[in-house]
Amino acid sequence: MKSRFVLDQSAKSALYDLYLYAFNKSDSDFRKQFWSTRFDHGIPYGIYENHDLVSGLFSMPYKVNFHGQAFLMNGITDVMSVPEYSGKGAVGTLMKTALSDMYENDVVLSYLAPFSFAYYRKFGYEQLFDHQLYQIDGDKLPRVRPSKTGHVRRTSLAKAIPLIQEAYLSSPLSQNGGLIRADWWWHYLTEKHPEWQVAYFEDDQQTVTGYLIYTRTADEFHVQEFVHLTPASYQSLLSFVFKHGAGYQSYTFENANPNYQGDLLADPYALKVTTQPYMMGRIVNLQAFLAKYPFAQTDFKPVSFNILDETLEQNQGTWTISVTAGKTGIEYDSELKEAVPTFTIQQFTKAVFGYRSLAAQRAFGQIAADAEKLAKLDNLFIQQKPILADYF
Repeated sequence: MKSRFVLDQSAKSALYDLYLYAFNKSDSDFRKQFWSTRFDHGIPYGIYENHDLVSGLFSMPYKVNFHGQAFLMNGITDVMSVPEYSGKGAVGTLMKTALSDMYENDVVLSYLAPFSFAYYRKFGYEQLFDHQLYQIDGDKLPRVRPSKTGHVRRTSLAKAIPLIQEAYLSSPLSQNGGLIRADWWWHYLTEKHPEWQVAYFEDDQQTVTGYLIYTRTADEFHVQEFVHLTPASYQSLLSFVFKHGAGYQSYTFENANPNYQGDLLADPYALKVTTQPYMMGRIVNLQAFLAKYPFAQTDFKPVSFNILDETLEQNQGTWTISVTAGKTGIEYDSELKEAVPTFTIQQFTKAVFGYRSLAAQRAFGQIAADAEKLAKLDNLFIQQKPILADYF
């Protein structure tokens, strides 16, 4: 179903001009090319006033792998308005419309990169993804010996794609809520990031079991993405980076896995480690999400809870879930019940994604509910933190 705010091809030029002005970007063939790819594969929304496009956004269709279950996910990006029209509710209208359209079109999840966490929480989004940055000075690099088997080879991202796709899909980057990268998205990355270089590890059977996507400036060697499926690929790729030696003042590893890994270095004091909030997400269609959710238990008796969702009222009400011999049972009542714990869609999303348990949210005063009931629910949910390497 197409909403009245969805733009057609005739609005492409006007939306591009709005994008340039709203984000203070300069026009160039390079920028127009990757933005055009985004337009062609996305769902553009916009609002006109007096024949001028004054507000817009993209709803980008993707698929994600959530612990073995594939879900449709739309990413929200390029949320924009002209300054004279900001504050008039146009973006809110577009956000609600885009989310309503997602629900009607069986999209289960939505992610976005927030300019304001507080603003997007009003639409049911919550912080789900963090990155860790590991920085080490060029004169403090440890010595890491490469594996005695296999080889590291360098190439461009465009040439590397057919070589590294399978390694990406086999890595945690694509399995804990991350993108199942479509061919067009890989191509888009080459357009938007022509500076990205790739080093990949090929074992003696000529199988690629790891890779690095990295950039270099005069002062910094920056690893954007590091996938290693074997100890040999980890060892050899890390050795490849550190063999650049003092040619760079600092080395930075951006890790989409939020779990600390500094203990793997001989001297963790040499590292500067920072955790950065990355992206937000929300469940769009709770019924569809629960139906395919990989519960931690294959058999459990009915458990009930209330969900509050001001943006998508279809999710609001009392939900009762159970699993018998691996088959999920779901009951829904639009009326809230008093005898069961109540969560906002944000609180519930954090818990089922493994970002922060219900019990932990209660400990910080974010949830008021019986501890025993929360523990019972927590035992059903994924405990691994979500991972997202991509940005849109």
